[in-house]
Amino acid sequence: MVEQKIVFDSGNQLAAYAAKQINYHIMGYYPITPSTEVAEYLDGLKAQGEHEVVMIAGDGEHGAAGICYGASAGGGRVFNATSANGLLYALEQLPVQSGTRFPMVLNIACRTVSGPLSIKGDHSDIMYTLNTGWIILFAKDPQRVYDMNICALKIAEAVKLPVIVAYDGFFTSHQKRRTQVIANDQDVLDFLGEYEAPYHALDKDKPVTIGSYMNEPDLMNNKFQLHLAMEEARTVIPQVFTEF
Repeated sequence: MVEQKIVFDSGNQLAAYAAKQINYHIMGYYPITPSTEVAEYLDGLKAQGEHEVVMIAGDGEHGAAGICYGASAGGGRVFNATSANGLLYALEQLPVQSGTRFPMVLNIACRTVSGPLSIKGDHSDIMYTLNTGWIILFAKDPQRVYDMNICALKIAEAVKLPVIVAYDGFFTSHQKRRTQVIANDQDVLDFLGEYEAPYHALDKDKPVTIGSYMNEPDLMNNKFQLHLAMEEARTVIPQVFTEF
């Protein structure tokens, strides 16, 4: 039986806590309300010696997404968090990540897309991701934010697709709830297992071209493979949830 403990934390705190337990290789990020706290809390945990995640601040959300893509193409486990107009700034990168089949986990604390300027929570930002080829898991409370962040990586690596964990800005990102978390980080790592990318950009013995130009037959085949992976996720997601 895996030992658990009770905490009283917010969705943002629990996204960061799950990330530290996973001990991602890279977090490429750029702060934006209401998801800024994810990077803040993760950085605080690093200052306490809780994890070894390399945290790289981008020049903006587009750059942060590029950092994440490069790290995942290099075979790393990768994590990010954003919201609203920050997500839209990074949006160009999302189909590239999914279309070249590199897994990662992105948290979206959902917020109104301006203008007019507003930081209130709604789903106008997450709607822009629906056709990007990413799996989307929607967490209704901090407990699900924690659970889904751990499950998301296992799902992503199983079907070779990136996964979004979305939750309501402020209502879930900032409000604290009584939550059960796994007490020992090693139990999280045992659940996830070792990840070895089938190919990556840093393997000099097996060099690959990533994101190359494709004409119609190859392009259609690529998109069909993306469709098949998404269909496979229908089976994998409940299996991972049950195992968790």
